[in-house]
Amino acid sequence: MSTGGTAHSGRGANSGRRRVAACALGLALLVLIVALIYPTFRLQGQYATLRAHGVTTTARITYCSNTGGSNQTFGGKTTCPATFRLDGTTVSEDLLGVHTQLQTGATVTVMVDPRNPQDAYPLGDVRTGYRSGWLTNDTVIAALAAVLLALTIASQVIVIRRRRLR
Repeated sequence: MSTGGTAHSGRGANSGRRRVAACALGLALLVLIVALIYPTFRLQGQYATLRAHGVTTTARITYCSNTGGSNQTFGGKTTCPATFRLDGTTVSEDLLGVHTQLQTGATVTVMVDPRNPQDAYPLGDVRTGYRSGWLTNDTVIAALAAVLLALTIASQVIVIRRRRLR
């Protein structure tokens, strides 16, 4: 009884599926790397802008609440709306980068971008570059993803070269 194909047709179909799976894995790893690294670049840019153009003011905390999580990209965050004066106007914005729960009514010194008042960070965070460095959980995970991506690409290169040698 004939199966309607050659002995090699099954092998070609499997290799095609493996190549598609490797491409999908590579794309997923690339997206993961970008999603993990982007917040670090963004935070570095915001801190640089604040250091160059930011103004220091005192903010009064309206309230703080936490959501769970373990890293800066997909993790939880502390939300602390605060009121501060900027160029003689009272502004209410969520303080960014708050890493501890602050008491309602507490005051904290913040640095604000006058052109973009939504960029309001505690002054100490701007000075120290808090969570904007490369030694974070996110960048370690991104580095591991980059190694897996390199191994995925290398495996496909090896497979293609072996086929050409046959």
